[in-house]
Amino acid sequence: MLRLVLLLLVIAGVAGYFTKPDEPTMRAAAEQVLNDPQNISEGFETIGAAFAGSNVYSDYYVASKYVVSLGDRPLVECWGAFTQTQCKRVEAPADAQ
Repeated sequence: MLRLVLLLLVIAGVAGYFTKPDEPTMRAAAEQVLNDPQNISEGFETIGAAFAGSNVYSDYYVASKYVVSLGDRPLVECWGAFTQTQCKRVEAPADAQ
């Protein structure tokens, strides 16, 4: 039974390694979230990110992470695995509002 579980974990790891989204895919998903602002503040953040933002792609072997930041504050965070991406806007801390 233990061998079967280990075999399934190895298969899932190998599948994750070969199917994690690459940087252009993650960037496109993050831009889709950025280009759909829900209020004026998010609209200004989108403009700021286009001109002065930083983008960081991290490869975790079986998954990937992509973060769009403006200064020290992350605006959008994306995670990807098995050809799927999940992006969301990062909420501003309560003390920054």
